[in-house]
Amino acid sequence: MKVKKFYNLFSLQKRLLSIVLGLIVLFVAFVSRLFYLQVVAGKSLQIKASSQWLRDLPLSSKRGEIFDSNGVVLATTITTYDVYVRARNVENYKDLAGYLSSKLNIDYEKVYKKVSNTHISESLIKMQVDEKTSLEIVNSGKKGVYLSQNVGRVYPFGNLLTQVLGYCSIDNSGQTGVENYYNKYLKGIDGKSLVQADAKGVEIENSLQYFLPSIAGENLELTIDVQIQSALETALINAYIEHKAKSAWGVVYDATTGGIVAMSNLPSFDLNKVPRNDLKTLNELSKNNCVVDVYEPGSTFKILTMLAGLNEGLTNIDERFYCSGSCSCDGQKIKCWKTIGHGSQTLVEGFKNSCNCVFVNLAMRLGVERLYKYINLLGIGQKTGVDMSSESGGIIIKQDKVKNVDLARIGFGQSVAVTPLQMVRMVAGATTGKLAYPHILAKIDNNGKTTFEYQDKTLDLNISPKVLEQLNNMLFNNVNADGKCSFVPGYKVGGKTGTAQKFVDGHIAQGKYVSSCFCVYPTFEPKYVLIVCINEPSNGVYYGGVVAKPVAQEVFSKIVEIKNILPDEATDVYLKPNVAMPNLIGLTLADAMAVLKTLNLSCDIDGVGGVIVNQLPLENTMLFAGDEVFVSVSEKEKM
Repeated sequence: MKVKKFYNLFSLQKRLLSIVLGLIVLFVAFVSRLFYLQVVAGKSLQIKASSQWLRDLPLSSKRGEIFDSNGVVLATTITTYDVYVRARNVENYKDLAGYLSSKLNIDYEKVYKKVSNTHISESLIKMQVDEKTSLEIVNSGKKGVYLSQNVGRVYPFGNLLTQVLGYCSIDNSGQTGVENYYNKYLKGIDGKSLVQADAKGVEIENSLQYFLPSIAGENLELTIDVQIQSALETALINAYIEHKAKSAWGVVYDATTGGIVAMSNLPSFDLNKVPRNDLKTLNELSKNNCVVDVYEPGSTFKILTMLAGLNEGLTNIDERFYCSGSCSCDGQKIKCWKTIGHGSQTLVEGFKNSCNCVFVNLAMRLGVERLYKYINLLGIGQKTGVDMSSESGGIIIKQDKVKNVDLARIGFGQSVAVTPLQMVRMVAGATTGKLAYPHILAKIDNNGKTTFEYQDKTLDLNISPKVLEQLNNMLFNNVNADGKCSFVPGYKVGGKTGTAQKFVDGHIAQGKYVSSCFCVYPTFEPKYVLIVCINEPSNGVYYGGVVAKPVAQEVFSKIVEIKNILPDEATDVYLKPNVAMPNLIGLTLADAMAVLKTLNLSCDIDGVGGVIVNQLPLENTMLFAGDEVFVSVSEKEKM
């Protein structure tokens, strides 16, 4: 009988097979793990390893420079140093803490805590230390102190363009203005300086050092002309001080491109000495009122109502209007600023007289729909889209909520609020027939190569050329005596002044005004448009023609000089102020009018009564024949 052979699990052959298979599995697992560590996770593990045996210090990138339209540097950087301490390398904590606190003018206890803290690889002692002090620290021989190269922001013009340029934080990140809006282009990419250290974090002497260079930020060229900016700020500062104003704003705008040539806000501060200790004051002073704050434009807004009335064919320059000093709408009395009235006047005279009654009449003829058509067309109540932070859109009553009395007030610049930039853009559109898009960036440059350049964009408003000519003619006659170029002798500048009462909590704030003036040049093909606003003048004078107009005159006189623009018209003796303002105080109104008539001076009268108690300008001020003066009247003589 044949014997069967049985195999079981514990047979020698199966044991050998199991061992071989196990070894194969282990080998595959080992190779796979090795492949993962070397190939798949190799780079990440190298980074982790290097972080354990390398100690790094940041190298700040050079922030991009900011230039004006002529290549003048407005913001640049200088080399500074950040001071660090590696506590494990310090020989004497007290000695080093005393030395650094004295040298860097910082608290000893705070420094001591940092230089003695061995649980941290390195501690930052102070940022942006000047080069001289940094070199003295390094050359002192104190162990454990290290420097990291940094950059500090410098503004060559100090308090010029404070709110426009803005400032940076201590670590060179833009906080406000252009510095903040275009921070991603300006900031660049930081580098690193690395040294080898042992397991305890102590630097290994004569070890390898690694250097990862930083990448500089891009440079910006703005539409700003620093010379015109300087002229604007100088004129505003003089008015701000003279009239003891709460604040003052101004914008010079290129009507053909939308470029902001100059923009100023007062009060301001030196960008090289940012007042960081008082955040409330800093935030207030840093606000760009030209794009953030709104105000009631008053008479300067009448240009929009005039444009709408003429372009819709609802009036003509020869039509006559009568002003008794007030008019009524829905049972409400609306006063003209001249309480005794302007009497019978043409449309052109009504515009020059800034007669409220004329513009109430025009607004009522237009109606809500047609007036709002031009309000929307010229961008009132809308953000302009300028490349600046926190822009306001202005305030207008919703069209379906406008009552007749609201419509009447909007017609002469009340019940509507605008930003200075919005207003200057509107004026540019109304006088050129084209609406440009405001901007402050002209181009971006990276290492000599232009990476961005602004392309000018304008919107045709379809305004009748005849209407544009008529409107610009009125603006010229508003500020020039007897049709002569007297505003800026020899140059065809046009303009309009405004004096708006301020509203607080929905009520008129007694004694608080915004005095304003806008001007265009050349009058008939405007390129430069200027707006000036003096907020709450408190020196006894508040008329726009007296407070804001001289600022505009000074600025345009400088513009034609800076740009070397030849006169449009030959100048002669007539174009020099040749009439001395007489002393009218104490005279009867009739006698004063007779004196002014002999001097060929026109007059606006404020108040009720028969005796002159105040006058503007003051006695012996030199004027042009045809200029307008202001007198206040009362029943009693001034004591």
